[in-house]
Amino acid sequence: MKINHLNHALSVSICLGLLLLLTGCWDRREINDVAFVLAGGADKEGDNIRISVLIPLTGNMGSMGGGGGSGGQKPFTVKTELGKTVSEAVSKLQNRLPRHLFFGHRRVIIIGEELARTEGIETILDAITRTPEKRLSTFIAISEGKAHDLLNADIRLERFSAESLREELQSETSADINLMEIIGKLITVGEDAYFPYVQKVKTAIKGQESEDIRSESFALFHNGRMTGKLEGKTAVGFRLLNQYIRNYDETIKLDGKYSTVTINQVKTSIKPIMKNDELSYRIHFMVKVSMDEDLNLERNYDYSEQRKQIEQIIAQQMADNINLAINKMQQNNSDAIGFGLQAYRAYPHIWNTKYRKEWDALFPKIKFEVTGDANLFRLGMIRESLGRKDQ
Repeated sequence: MKINHLNHALSVSICLGLLLLLTGCWDRREINDVAFVLAGGADKEGDNIRISVLIPLTGNMGSMGGGGGSGGQKPFTVKTELGKTVSEAVSKLQNRLPRHLFFGHRRVIIIGEELARTEGIETILDAITRTPEKRLSTFIAISEGKAHDLLNADIRLERFSAESLREELQSETSADINLMEIIGKLITVGEDAYFPYVQKVKTAIKGQESEDIRSESFALFHNGRMTGKLEGKTAVGFRLLNQYIRNYDETIKLDGKYSTVTINQVKTSIKPIMKNDELSYRIHFMVKVSMDEDLNLERNYDYSEQRKQIEQIIAQQMADNINLAINKMQQNNSDAIGFGLQAYRAYPHIWNTKYRKEWDALFPKIKFEVTGDANLFRLGMIRESLGRKDQ
């Protein structure tokens, strides 16, 4: 009996001792005490940095999907603060908010163009990546004008501008660049970073005024600072070089009539060539295209020379776009494709001894040869054009 009592007392003592090691929930944080940041922005303002955060307002969301909230109020708010550094601005912002800022759900980071051109992005990325709540999968882009204004865009299709930004950066016309990819480009020799370039566009329909977000361009960087941008045909050529191609449309003119084709598949090869101790590049692309619309209802696709002519026009137009993109990158001294990295892989010894240290001066002078072929593989008709009359 004494042994049983002793064992029982020992068990109780051990349990009590273990209870002393439990910390409980003294540092708990209720969900009602947290402000979830869905998007962030950084702008230059004088000698300071303005940090902005987009926070959803659950009370204004209502029960229906789409943009807007209950009672016509926005379902989000944008809070902003100035600081000498990013951390100072965030700290000052936190001090005047009743809820704890939580960045673990941040989907998008927008950097204003002025800040990207003058201060660069390396200090911003340094502050972001030191945060324990960072997500390396967060999308990042450069905004035309202020990032703060972009976050405040009056988006009607989505609840939040953050959601619209995220979807736009994953669209066919953009490139979903995240923090991990940007950090890799910044530390790689022979390659410069590039970012999607986002713009706010107003929809001027009377009684239905709103704003949309467009991402069809790219911001070029060199040594961590923005040096230029690719727009229009140069942006298309850049996507062809980078093979960031989902389906997109090209419009060509043949025999005085316009036709629209879809670029369905692209394969681009970039080959460094070393001849007489001089570096050059040979670029060749293969594209598969399908006919979407032809304003020439009398065109005879059974005629092989007619189809060949269409393919040649498409190939030439795409080669011109690629050349425009290369010229723009050389003008801005931004090797956003990583031509230097490819030269290192092909000729490591020559790259390390001759080109590595002088790449900034040599890249704008490098010569490129661009060729390509197009294959019109689908006409999209079940018979001759419906607009053609029987002869």
